[in-house]
Amino acid sequence: MAINITSLVIKSEDFVIGKKTYTARYTKELDDKYSDMMLKAGNLLHDIEKADYDEDLTLDEQRKIVQDGYAEMLSISKEYLVAALGQKEADEIVRYADNRTATITKVAQAIFEAGQSNELREKYGTNRKQRRGKDND
Repeated sequence: MAINITSLVIKSEDFVIGKKTYTARYTKELDDKYSDMMLKAGNLLHDIEKADYDEDLTLDEQRKIVQDGYAEMLSISKEYLVAALGQKEADEIVRYADNRTATITKVAQAIFEAGQSNELREKYGTNRKQRRGKDND
C-alpha cells in the first residue's frame, strides 16, 4: 500500500479576513521573502532589546529606536503580504488591521505557516464551528 503525501504539496491557501477571502500562492520566491522578513525582524528585535538596556541612551533616543524598529517591521511584513497576495489585497488587510505592526506581522506569519503544512488546519479547524470544538491550547 502506498502512503499518500499529497497533503505536503501546498500550492495555495485561502484565508478569510473580515468578510473577504484572500488566496496566497506559495512559491520558492515567497519562501525566500519570508526568510528575509524573519532575518530582518530578528535584527530589529535585537536592536530594540539592546536599546532597552542601554543606559547611555536617553528615553527619547530609546523611543526613536523602538519606533523606527517597529516601523521597519511593519514595512517588511507588508512586503511579504504583497508578495503572497498582491498589492491591492495587502493594502486591504493592512487597512483592516488598522496598520498595527503586531497584527500585520502575525498575519504574515500565519500565511507562511499555512503554506508549510496542515498544522494550522488540524489545530484550529477550517471554520468557526470546528475551532470551537477543538482543544486550542
